[in-house]
Amino acid sequence: MTIFRERVDDSPLVLAQVAQLGVQPRLATHCPTHGHWPGLSLGGVTAIWLAHILSQADQRLHHVEPWAEKRLHTLRSGTGQPLHPLDVSADRLALGLHALRDDVRWSTFESALTQQWVRG
Repeated sequence: MTIFRERVDDSPLVLAQVAQLGVQPRLATHCPTHGHWPGLSLGGVTAIWLAHILSQADQRLHHVEPWAEKRLHTLRSGTGQPLHPLDVSADRLALGLHALRDDVRWSTFESALTQQWVRG
């Protein structure tokens, strides 16, 4: 038997809410990344970053990787995806921001997400 000991805080709640809203598949649809994007998807990276921002009240990129490293089991369970600390490194988060900055992509993503809230 393997026992994991991690500080969970509110991360599972935030990840569950992000999953319920369908942020990950909507980002995959409206903000596709190139075929050479390694590891965790853009949606997974964004979900974990949102969990960090809301849990820690800190949006700084370089704080996410060490935070995630201490909660790997919880974050893997919450996203349903394999996760390595480098998946949420400051460089990967910056690439994610670059992908999300396109106004047309963001507008279509935001519209799809808003429709989900209205229907929900």
